[in-house]
Amino acid sequence: MLTVAPKEVRENIARANGYLRRNEVKRALTSMSAALRQYAGLQLTRAARAELDIQISEFLSALVHHQSMQPLLDPAQSGIPREIFYHQGKESALATVLDGLAKILREEAENSIRQEAEARLERKKNLIRTGVQLIHEGQPAKGRAFLKRVAEEFSDEEGIRIQLGQIFTAAGQYTEAAEMYEEAMQAQPREAAAYTGAVAAWLKLREFEKAENIYKAILRTFGGHPSTFGKMAKMYLEWHRRAQAEDTALRALQADPRQADALEVMAVLDKK
Repeated sequence: MLTVAPKEVRENIARANGYLRRNEVKRALTSMSAALRQYAGLQLTRAARAELDIQISEFLSALVHHQSMQPLLDPAQSGIPREIFYHQGKESALATVLDGLAKILREEAENSIRQEAEARLERKKNLIRTGVQLIHEGQPAKGRAFLKRVAEEFSDEEGIRIQLGQIFTAAGQYTEAAEMYEEAMQAQPREAAAYTGAVAAWLKLREFEKAENIYKAILRTFGGHPSTFGKMAKMYLEWHRRAQAEDTALRALQADPRQADALEVMAVLDKK
């Protein structure tokens, strides 16, 4: 006959009450369930048992009045929640009840998270759909405003700026596309699609200096790949900067004699 309950039982009960005070109800239920299963079948003196029974009853009293339990224990909002009773010798049965309540709370939390995610996704889709529709209807300023709102509201989503850059590009809004890709470069410095998207948009607008700045950022971030120098050479050629086009094409061909863009540039220069 034990005069003091085992340490793990006492610690789990204390833990359960602590979690409940901190409004961590699922963890409180799990800890108390573990304590009850450990408690079941123990041979304790009356005094030791009385101490534990008081703590368990106090926990149950606080639990049934906790705000998060009211939808389960007082669905009619009567102010008198259904009681959960503890009876000596029924520790395992009570543990099963608490496990069931914890499972319900977990499922409700998961459902809530899923519903919030679905509502968030639908909100994003609606903003994008409306923005694109307005642009196609000849109201580009309004359309751009809707799309930029997506960037503001969903800025925490990885890849959102690249997605919007692609949407702006498809809608023919190249300035906004380039700006969005440049924001993506800041948010995701190692995301190559952000850089290539920005270059393509600025070139579409014939903003060669801005495209050149992006290429320089590519070189700083990813290094001097032959394909990068080849594309730069084509840009310089279109920009009518023959010397830079030739120098850059030669840099590409030094690393890769078969680099297609560089060979194309050199062929054009040789004809002139």
